[in-house]
Amino acid sequence: MFDTTSIWHTILKGAFTLNAILVVAILVKVLMSQWLDAVGVGIFEAVVAGFTVIFLRHQEGSRGTVFPDRVEIEPNAVLGVPLPGPRGVYPLSQFRGVQVEFRPGPVSTSPNSGGPHELVWLLGTLGIPNVVLARTQDGAGRVLGQRLSTLLGVPVQEVGAPRQIRL
Repeated sequence: MFDTTSIWHTILKGAFTLNAILVVAILVKVLMSQWLDAVGVGIFEAVVAGFTVIFLRHQEGSRGTVFPDRVEIEPNAVLGVPLPGPRGVYPLSQFRGVQVEFRPGPVSTSPNSGGPHELVWLLGTLGIPNVVLARTQDGAGRVLGQRLSTLLGVPVQEVGAPRQIRL
């Protein structure tokens, strides 16, 4: 089983909540005949709605199960809103490999800032979607990628691996 939806669900719930609050604020301003304020809040809502659409388009979480012969991906939805992304049952033979994508974190001295992490993808062939199987930290994605590669009998590749400079 895999489930990489939680971070995107949290982000999208926050975005939907902010959109709802702003729409209510616009209605309140209109009912109070504060037209200029309503226009200002409306402009802000348009910007927030634009970011919400960007978040919807670029979310990459999915949930499902990898079996020895197939991958079953459940539909992904937040608050009843269906999200774009893979869903359905795909034969394992239609996946061409495992990819470990290394992502850098922000440069910060704060222990609470997000650090470097990895996304472990199952790569589909032409017409078959790529699926995020796991989010890992501290290089654990490299080990997980190798294990999945061996287990599923597909090659593994790494993208964006940090370079080590030795002096």
